[in-house]
Amino acid sequence: MNDMDHEEKTTVMLRLPSTLSIYSGGKSQLLLQADTVEQLLHELQCQHHMVWEHLCTEHGHIRNHIQIFVNNELITGDDGLKILLKPGQEVVVLPAAIDA
Repeated sequence: MNDMDHEEKTTVMLRLPSTLSIYSGGKSQLLLQADTVEQLLHELQCQHHMVWEHLCTEHGHIRNHIQIFVNNELITGDDGLKILLKPGQEVVVLPAAIDA
């Protein structure tokens, strides 16, 4: 039995807008280990708490003015947080379009 298969999480790239990179030490790309979007946000909370605070409410929900995309698809609702991530996949964070 190989424990690494169960312990090793997928490494993905989180791309941040430049407005949030000031909270991640100037980085607009963060490598994080997570198998789902939900795990990705948890890792972000642990490793880059200031970025997480700008993406999520204190209850862990994605803020209304933030959009998160996986494979160019907008993540919506709690079901979207369960989407499985693939090794090397990019997760893109964008500010939501503001209706005039």
